[in-house]
Amino acid sequence: MAVTAPERPAGVPEGGFWNPEIGGWEVSQLSAHGVREGECLFYRPDGSLQSRCGFAAGVREGPFAMFHPDGTVSRQGTFIAGRAEGIVQAYPGAGAGAEPLRSCCVPPGAARLDLLYEKGDIVQEIFYDADARPILADGRPWPARPSSVPDDAEYDEAGAQWARRRPELHRFWSEAGVLTSEIEYANGIRRAARTFDVAGRLAEACAFSSDGTRHGAFTRRFPTATESPYADQRIREERGTFDHGQAVGLWSFYDAAGVELRTAVRGSPFAEGGEAGSPAFAPGAGQTAEGTARGTADDWWALAQSLRAEGRVREGLCAAARAAVRGGDRAALARAVAVEVVALAPALAAQRGEALEQSVEAKVWMILDALVGGADAASAFRALAAVLPGASAAAADFVEASLLLAPERQATHLTRALVRLQRGDEQGARADLAIVAAESPDAATMLVGQLQAVLRSFDNWPAREQFLPDPALAELGAGLVRELDEVRAAVGVYATRIGRLRAAVQVLIGTGAKPLWLPPDLSALLPGGPVALRREKVAVDLGQGEVAEMVEAEIIEEIPTDGLGVPALLSEAQADWGALSWLCWSVGLDRVALPEALAEPPLFAVAMKTIVTRCWRAQDRLKTGGLLARANGVPGFAWQGIDIDALPQHLAQSAAEEYLRARSAFLWLADPETISPFQVDLRDD
Repeated sequence: MAVTAPERPAGVPEGGFWNPEIGGWEVSQLSAHGVREGECLFYRPDGSLQSRCGFAAGVREGPFAMFHPDGTVSRQGTFIAGRAEGIVQAYPGAGAGAEPLRSCCVPPGAARLDLLYEKGDIVQEIFYDADARPILADGRPWPARPSSVPDDAEYDEAGAQWARRRPELHRFWSEAGVLTSEIEYANGIRRAARTFDVAGRLAEACAFSSDGTRHGAFTRRFPTATESPYADQRIREERGTFDHGQAVGLWSFYDAAGVELRTAVRGSPFAEGGEAGSPAFAPGAGQTAEGTARGTADDWWALAQSLRAEGRVREGLCAAARAAVRGGDRAALARAVAVEVVALAPALAAQRGEALEQSVEAKVWMILDALVGGADAASAFRALAAVLPGASAAAADFVEASLLLAPERQATHLTRALVRLQRGDEQGARADLAIVAAESPDAATMLVGQLQAVLRSFDNWPAREQFLPDPALAELGAGLVRELDEVRAAVGVYATRIGRLRAAVQVLIGTGAKPLWLPPDLSALLPGGPVALRREKVAVDLGQGEVAEMVEAEIIEEIPTDGLGVPALLSEAQADWGALSWLCWSVGLDRVALPEALAEPPLFAVAMKTIVTRCWRAQDRLKTGGLLARANGVPGFAWQGIDIDALPQHLAQSAAEEYLRARSAFLWLADPETISPFQVDLRDD
């Protein structure tokens, strides 16, 4: 349907035509190719001139001007290849329809706004008053521009400084005109930065990687001895290299006159996760042809020297720490650190060490970089011990190295207690906690409670419960749907899993140790020996009659033990033991045993409802802190004598896992469509 153009207003010259795309009138010339060429005028629907600009081959080119409805200029500048370039000046207008200088935040008294465009982007905005003076946000004139500040720099009111910001380079001067910093960019990413002292001399220069970390050459100067971070306050300059945030290679240190005082080799960077393959973190200092570990002090010192010779300075310090622990040689470890590390001022070294100890995000590579950078070595080794997983032999050595360097620090015994607990050293952990109690009784009490919760015996869970008949469940029929051979097979899986966990614990605590909390020996439940544990996906038909409805169920019976410490292994074992206990109870046994017949207990449905409800309650404790459960009147319960809502998070996780596995066992026993208590979807809420 054709659209009828409005009648041409008197203000639009003959030859002007209505352009529906812009909702206004246009006067322009078209080239042979049908695109705008030369000067082009645009008018508002009422006939007032809106803008004047030039085109070259259909692209805006050359000077342009925009007008308020009263005919005064609102903006003027230049287009180059279709983009505004250079200064675009904006002026306020008066009367109806006038364009504002800016949509907001216009200083009082502003009579002009200059916008500096570079490659089509605004890089600077400056307001001027009626006397053409640049003004601040409150309308006052800028301070006088020092002669050292370029004419195209603006006054940065927020920073009380002069700034010249361009896409490739930002430069800043103090109000007095002293250059303070420069930042280089490439494609919008910071690539280098330099700062200058009050005299305008280079204070620090550093390059950056694309992820924003220091990467490349680095220089830093300290104007006065008191500003030097180093214990040797003669050091007034350092030069070195960073590799993605880690200090690497050879670093040199100079006095105020530029005389080199010393060098330090910071070696190669340590990759995130590199501890998994590093010999400095291995159980032994070397491996024989037969694969047995060597771990004497001499072995570790030899490894330390070998690693340093390869430029692996960080790992060399770790090996030196483990060597010193075996020889009880504090002085040797202190010397090894002093060779590699330029000592910071004691207060700063302690501050950085404490930051490592308190950090919840520190990783091994971060700690090692801080160590070679001068952080307190005792704190660094303690932090290493804390972040290494499970029952790492290296963690035990590093916490001993920390105590070797600073035996007076009682807080380190807290870390050693946790490390010892990972290896099942109950006596050692309790001894450390007794030391901690002298300084931090609350922390010691909390850890004693955790120790007791972790190192508990494997009792008969169902025997602890007292169920009462529930009238609401009285009409339910039989709940047990499994056959004897199915139950015996499930018992075999649980017994095999617990057996593997017991063996892993035994390796950590020594084969001769038989503590009360050692997972039970269930070989009697495996007359044919341990069973094969499955990890597979099985097709299941959930259809009825002749209608098939196939779904895929994943079954994971495997139980990983590598790298786990005693607490994690015992937690897995307790959860499986609880599920096995309920499985045996549910078929008529009063203890964990291999059933010879099935006999459903009278209160099977009551027990199942209790376990399912508590499982949900424990999960809600983790997700909402119990708020949803309390809001809906779902009662709590006690786990190991502690109210579920009062449990620390890690123990609440253990409680939730135990109830989740017990629920899985019940669902398998009572639901014919469930094919295994180790079916992954049984873990869904």
